[in-house]
Amino acid sequence: MQKHTPYDTGKVKIGLIYTPPPPPTTPESDWIQCILLGERQGMSEEALACVQSLVFIATIIIGIILLEGYTNA
Repeated sequence: MQKHTPYDTGKVKIGLIYTPPPPPTTPESDWIQCILLGERQGMSEEALACVQSLVFIATIIIGIILLEGYTNA
């Protein structure tokens, strides 16, 4: 990063303590920062429980459908 020299009027140095703003963040940089800081990512506990229960129910239904063909022998 290039350091900007202040404009010197003789009495006042304009821009002596100015620091340019940081570049805008991207979703990738936010993701990497969360990983490095150890912060949790992803769904909330309620959403995760909902998805897990839906997968469990779907697995049971698919199992019933697949086993139904074997029991009618």
